[in-house]
Parts: sequence; C-alpha cells; structure tokens
Amino acid sequence: QLDKRACSYNGSACVKGLTAGVYCGNCVVGAGTYAIKIKRVSSHAFQCSSPGGCCDYGTASDCGKSSARCEEGS
Repeated sequence: QLDKRACSYNGSACVKGLTAGVYCGNCVVGAGTYAIKIKRVSSHAFQCSSPGGCCDYGTASDCGKSSARCEEGS
C-alpha cells in the first residue's frame, strides 16, 4: 500500500479525462492505453487529475502486478 509521502512533480503526465485518483504505472485505461503517458514507471503510484496533471509517489507494493490500483478516490 501507499504510505503517506511527498508526490514528486517530475514531468510525468496522465491521460486527460481520467477520474482523479491514484493510478499505478502499469494501469491500462483503454485499448492498450496506459493511464500514465509520460515518465511512466510500472512499479510507481501516480496521482492523476482529470486535466492530465500528474505527480509520482514512487514505488508502491501493489504496482507492477495484476492487482495494481487503477483509480482510488475521486
């Protein structure tokens, strides 16, 4: 799970139009489209906003696996 920690604005970006929330780097949101479109790391968790804003929480235990989070929160 994700511990409370800083979310790094490192130039990563999410696909526009997503429900705001936490997405793992290996999360697929459409026909072969990853939720994270720039600076994606499969094992990292990212906070996405609907306009495509993004920050990187770093490694999360469930990311990079089939049980990865694909949206949490609103």
